[in-house]
Amino acid sequence: MIIKSKKKKPGDRSPGLNTNNLSPNPIEAITNLDDFLFDANQKLPDEQVVIRIQDKLIGSVGNAVVITGKPKSRKSVVAHSIICSAISGNNILGIESNLPGEDDQVCLIDTEQSNHDLSKSLNRLKQLGEMDQFDSKLLVYSFRSLNADQIKKSINSILDKNNNIRLLVIDGGLDLLNNMNDIMEVKETIDFLKQLFTKHQVCVVMVIHQSKSTGFTIGHWGSFMDRFGQTNIEVSKLDNGNSQIKSQHMRSDADFQTYEFYFNHNINNYSLHWSETKDVTGIDPEDITLEDHQNKLDIIFSDTTGSITYKELINQIQKIYGKNSTWAKKCVIHFYDQNLIEKTLTGIKQNLPKTPF
Repeated sequence: MIIKSKKKKPGDRSPGLNTNNLSPNPIEAITNLDDFLFDANQKLPDEQVVIRIQDKLIGSVGNAVVITGKPKSRKSVVAHSIICSAISGNNILGIESNLPGEDDQVCLIDTEQSNHDLSKSLNRLKQLGEMDQFDSKLLVYSFRSLNADQIKKSINSILDKNNNIRLLVIDGGLDLLNNMNDIMEVKETIDFLKQLFTKHQVCVVMVIHQSKSTGFTIGHWGSFMDRFGQTNIEVSKLDNGNSQIKSQHMRSDADFQTYEFYFNHNINNYSLHWSETKDVTGIDPEDITLEDHQNKLDIIFSDTTGSITYKELINQIQKIYGKNSTWAKKCVIHFYDQNLIEKTLTGIKQNLPKTPF
């Protein structure tokens, strides 16, 4: 049997077709194009770099960093290490973060963990950074109960209220959308980030899951963020139980060398090297001659204007002596006891020995 299509009468429309949708909305004209004119000869101020790995530029103010990986690959550990480094001033799991100003703050938006799990993660942060407690530099919000629109509006409100936030970490980024594969919603969320960068001087770190099947950052949202981000860092769980940190996309610098970290049950925390997890045994600061200490202090203070901060001194001692931060702090106490250093209004300065060694 042959079925013939019904002949349409003039004015008939296909069922369900809204012809109004065929006419695109008029594009709003830009009234002053000069506002967008870029001076190719201008000298821009120095870029405010917030995150580095192996001295490579990972994230700066006005840019987004994507941390991606499969579930339970320890993406959040990497994100939290960025926060911990910014607050403590220490290198945490190979990550060095720096807040440009003394009053700058870090904000963590957590959308996935329960309050108990979030508290455990933060306590582990304090141990990594060797801090007794967090100071006012850290703001933590738990938005697990909020929907996508509420989360974005809340982020806007937080940044409007706190002009000093320079590092914003969103864990996890999928909760900013209702549908990660809705291209229009994805573009609107990218526009939301662009507006944040236009209005606020902030570096955004976004934790986004990776597809189990393809190994790519999940959905259209992940694809757009890969292109939009300044850096894409992949965290993967290895067969030996370690987690690997690898640079996937680097817009502003060359790739850093892939490296690993692991959970050390001896200290109930994460580590990069076995040497960091051992108690400081063998030689103590008191066992080293004052002449050797003085020679190393000469090196530490040679590139300074006369004084350095406590954190800088700790970091330099770790590098010069090849010890961990706990040993370095004991060393500083020994320096004070031996009158090799003293506190000043501007920091810590070196004292020359009163008698030759």
